Amino acid sequence: MSYGFYFLISLLLTLAVEIPTLFLVLRSLLKIKTQAKEILYWGAFASLFSLPYLWFVFPLFVSSRYYILIGEILVVFIEAIILLKAFKINFKNAFFLSLIANTASYVAGILILK
Repeated sequence: MSYGFYFLISLLLTLAVEIPTLFLVLRSLLKIKTQAKEILYWGAFASLFSLPYLWFVFPLFVSSRYYILIGEILVVFIEAIILLKAFKINFKNAFFLSLIANTASYVAGILILK
């Protein structure tokens, strides 16, 4: 399987996991009543913005055995900033939301794609 095809599959899996996770955490845990279409839009935007950088740009600058750890931490922070602005929530909640969504998609990727 080519790197580009593997990326595409990973992107679709990320969207399929993170958007429902965002919906559940925003509505159930954080009790924020955001419209479903907003969650869909901003969840897709955050993933479509950050994942290509993690896969194609970040490796050009970091060649470490900790690439995945460093990259995922950066993605969590970047997406937290996007979610903070999108849903008008504080940084603590945005970070929590991003961390949960990204952890869920990372674990799903390991379970499904390995």
